[in-house]
Amino acid sequence: MTEINGARLLEDLRAFSQIGGRADGGLDRLAWTEADLEGRRWLADRMQACGLDARTDPALNVFGHLAASTGPWLLLGSHTDSVPRGGRLDGAYGTIAALEVLRTLVEAHDPLAEHVEIVGWADEEGVRFENGLIGSRAVAGELNPDDLEEQIDWQGEPAAVVLARAGVDLERINEAHEHLDFLKGYLELHIEQGPRMEADGFDLAVVTGIVGVHREKVRIEGVQNHAGTTPFRMRKDAGRAAARAVAGLRELVQAVDQEAVANVGAIHFDPGGINVVPGRAEFDLEVRHGSDEVVRGIVHTFHDRLHQICAEEGCRADADFRSYEPAVAMDAGVMAALERACQSLSPRVTQLASGAGHDASVMSRHLPTGMLFVPSIGGISHAPEENTSDEHLVLGARALLQGARAVSGAL
Repeated sequence: MTEINGARLLEDLRAFSQIGGRADGGLDRLAWTEADLEGRRWLADRMQACGLDARTDPALNVFGHLAASTGPWLLLGSHTDSVPRGGRLDGAYGTIAALEVLRTLVEAHDPLAEHVEIVGWADEEGVRFENGLIGSRAVAGELNPDDLEEQIDWQGEPAAVVLARAGVDLERINEAHEHLDFLKGYLELHIEQGPRMEADGFDLAVVTGIVGVHREKVRIEGVQNHAGTTPFRMRKDAGRAAARAVAGLRELVQAVDQEAVANVGAIHFDPGGINVVPGRAEFDLEVRHGSDEVVRGIVHTFHDRLHQICAEEGCRADADFRSYEPAVAMDAGVMAALERACQSLSPRVTQLASGAGHDASVMSRHLPTGMLFVPSIGGISHAPEENTSDEHLVLGARALLQGARAVSGAL
């Protein structure tokens, strides 16, 4: 049976983690930065070194397939960018495992090699602009370049400038969509990024679906004033209103659905003086659940509560919609094929919904799509401590290889 080279997989993961690597073991390979571009060049070089035809499309996605093959291909891969001070496996593991799978098939002269293509997606994380999944959305035909052109990154630089510096021509970016006709399915391997698999003793998981993700910016307007001379009863404190809204978020969400989650990662008070009552507060709200209806319900309930708090505090609030990635289900036939492949490698296999967004959510709207998870140690992700045992990393790549064989035969 064709088998992957586990030592080579782990060495490639180690080498890839040096690009944008941090002294604390973490990773700064933000989309469109020089580290990100270096990572894409590294990936293309690795593809060419094992005899693949490597190609970078107008969205900076990096593809590789046998030069003599013409498709349609079963696409394997993940993304290569990271969050700030992120981990070395998020996205990178699925990309390097896809490379190892196709490289193994090529070396073994396995006929399946002609039917597989691999990809390193661009800007999945979405930390630079208002939305991510840019590379996969471009291939799917879901990207509006005008929306990108109007955005600025978190340091105030226009997206058009950032992208142009990276080599992206917004007038051509949607040419990436032409490649969709050459694809027949998509598989993505990923670390779980959560604690469930490790806690329950599972080696592999077949993903059943991916949550919907709502993001918005909330602004609260009060009255800036002297903190020493303005009594509490006479303040219109935007900071207090924001703090009350955020402090009650967990209880509000769980009252709607126990499985839903939400987050506010940062709050900004303006002007930010220790002796100044904040006249304005801003924060970004994110809500996630496997049901779009539940997500909408939580957002509606939060808005009602926010306006009630602001009325009590003498403030006013508004929310600017940023993005919504709908909840999706994985293809039933692909899931069944992946489960059979996993069960041939381990008795400890389960099914899980993904609480994190992935490029697979985009591709699932256009191609038969499936995902596999391996456990995350301690459930930690988006942090330098992100880790998975070598044994599970190798097992996941083996499952991806067997899964590709099973799925390709079923499509």
